[in-house]
Amino acid sequence: MTQFFFNIRVLVLSLLVLSSVAVQSQSGGLSIEQEYDILTEKWLEVSKELKSYSGLSGFCVQPEFRNHAVGMLKQLHHYDSVVLEFLYDPATEILIGHHEYKVIMHEISSFETKYGIKSFLDFLRESCVTRNDLEKNKKTLELESGMYSYDGQIAVLEADITKFLHHIDKRVVSIDKHLHRIHPDRFQFEGSLTKVE
Repeated sequence: MTQFFFNIRVLVLSLLVLSSVAVQSQSGGLSIEQEYDILTEKWLEVSKELKSYSGLSGFCVQPEFRNHAVGMLKQLHHYDSVVLEFLYDPATEILIGHHEYKVIMHEISSFETKYGIKSFLDFLRESCVTRNDLEKNKKTLELESGMYSYDGQIAVLEADITKFLHHIDKRVVSIDKHLHRIHPDRFQFEGSLTKVE
């Protein structure tokens, strides 16, 4: 009997999530797949900029750019949370195989945990500290050679940032491809999810 009530609760919560998504998305007119395509493209632009030393510097010292980058990642995570809830809904009939379902669930779960907002902010905060140290010690580091020089240290920092952001980019693009296979718009919510407050 308790399992029955649990299933009812899960179904009601899923319907509430989908209803709130439908209410949020009435204004946009784009499909979820189109919205995520746009969001993916915008994220890849932000990520590309962050992978350079000048982009990292912008993130560290310009609140507008920092807020834009964090906001973009929050939108992606919001979107993925909604898709995750959608996939967990036992009433949803998804026309994909069990293996692909597991892959999607793993990728979204990994994106939500290993590469969440906190991980992103912690990594970039540490990168900003490193960047600030480089700038503070620039004159001394310019006297060094190889990887210990100012330019060498910038190259190392850029490589670390690129590696971290590559993991995020890879998951964002992969989730985008999976969305095109499951066609979430078939399930009565359409339009814009990218406006997260």
